[in-house]
Amino acid sequence: MNETSNEQERAPTLIAVLHHATLRVVLVAVLLAGTSLFALSIVALRFYILDNLALSARSVAYAVEAAVVFDDREAAVEELEHMVANRPVATAYVFDRDGEELARWQTKETANWAALEKLVVDVFLDRPAIEPIQHDGHQIGLVKLHSSGRDLTTFVAVALVCGLISFLLCTAAASYLSRRAGKKIVEPLHHLAAVTAKARREHRFEQRVKPAAIAELRHLGDDFNALLAELAAWQEKMHDYNKTLAHQANHDPLTGLANRAHFEARLDQALATMHGKAAVGDGGDSGHVALFFIDADRFKSINDEQGHEVGDIVLCAIARRLRAKVRESDLVARLGGDEFAVLLSSMSNPAQAGRIASSMIESMAEPIELPSGADLTISLSIGIAFFPDHATDAAGLLKKADNAMYESKRAGRGAYSVAS
Repeated sequence: MNETSNEQERAPTLIAVLHHATLRVVLVAVLLAGTSLFALSIVALRFYILDNLALSARSVAYAVEAAVVFDDREAAVEELEHMVANRPVATAYVFDRDGEELARWQTKETANWAALEKLVVDVFLDRPAIEPIQHDGHQIGLVKLHSSGRDLTTFVAVALVCGLISFLLCTAAASYLSRRAGKKIVEPLHHLAAVTAKARREHRFEQRVKPAAIAELRHLGDDFNALLAELAAWQEKMHDYNKTLAHQANHDPLTGLANRAHFEARLDQALATMHGKAAVGDGGDSGHVALFFIDADRFKSINDEQGHEVGDIVLCAIARRLRAKVRESDLVARLGGDEFAVLLSSMSNPAQAGRIASSMIESMAEPIELPSGADLTISLSIGIAFFPDHATDAAGLLKKADNAMYESKRAGRGAYSVAS
C-alpha cells in the first residue's frame, strides 16, 4: 500500500507532462529550423565571398597591368596594397609571365580571431581566386587572392549569438504558451476530478461538470454529467425503495399505523429517555408517559357475521379516528387483530390522558358507513397505564394497560380505565 502511494506521489502531473512534451517539440523544431537556416546562410555567404574575391582579383589584375608591363615592383606593391587593403583578403600575389613573384600583400593577423579565421578558411574558403593579367591580348602575369574569412567568421559569431538569443526567447515563449495551453486542458480535468471525488465520498450526484472549451473534454463532461444524472435517479429510487421497505417493516399494511415491533421500539426509546432525564434530575413537569391499550368491542362477531372485508373497513376507521385524536409526536399502533395501542410521551398532566381517551371513545359514536350502504357502530375499551406511576419498563407498562383495558370491558365496554 505504501509503495503504491509513493509511486503515485512520484508520478508526474499531466500539466508537467504536456509542458515537457510541448517544450521538446518546440525546441527540436527551432533547432532544426535554425540549423537549416544557418547552413543555407553559410553556403550562400561562401558563394558570395568567393564571387566577390574573384571580382577583386579582376580589379587587381587591371590595376597592376602597367606595373607588370614595366616590371615595376614598387608600383605593383603600391597598387596591390591600395586595391586589397580594405577588402576581406588574407594574402595577395602578383606574378609576372615567368611565374616569379612581383608583389605580395598580407593582412595583419588578429590574435583573438586568427585561429578561428584560419579554421573557417580551411573549411569553407580553401579555394583562392586566380585571375590572369592581360596586355594586348596576351597574358603577361597572374593575380592570386586568398580570402581572409573575416566576414564569414563575423557572420558565424553574430549568427551564433543571435541564434542563442532566439533559442532562449523561443524557449521562454514556448514555456509560457505550453503552460497556458496545458491549463486549458488540465483545469477542466481538475474540475471533473473534484466533482468525481465529491460524488464518491459524499454520494452527492446533483453537481455537474462545467462545459469545457475543448471539444473532446466537453464530450467527456457531457457523458459524465449524464452518468451523474443516472446515478442521482438511481439514488433517488433506492432512497424511495428503502423508505418503502422501512415503512413496510415498521407499519401495519392494512391501517398504515405502526406495527407491534415499531411500537415496542418507540416505547423502549421513550422510557430510556425518561430514565435519563430522571437520572440527571430533569424530569420537570413532563415526566410522565401514558400508554393506551385499546380493544374494539365485539369485533370478532362483526368479522364473523359480516365478513373480513367489513372487518377491515372497521379497523381502518378506528385507526383514522384514533390518529385524529392525538398529537403529531404521539404514536398510534395496531398490535394485531383488533388490538391497538397509543403512546403519549412527555405528558405534563396525567389528567390529559383521560380527556384524550374520552375523546377517542366519543369519536366512535359516529356510525361507520359500509360499501353496502348500511351503517355500523362500534365501541372501544381502553386501558391506561403511566410511567413511572404503574411501571418503569415496557413489559410492565403493557401488562398494566392490558389489565386496565379488561377492567373497562368488565365495567360494560365503551369506557376507559386507569391501571390501579
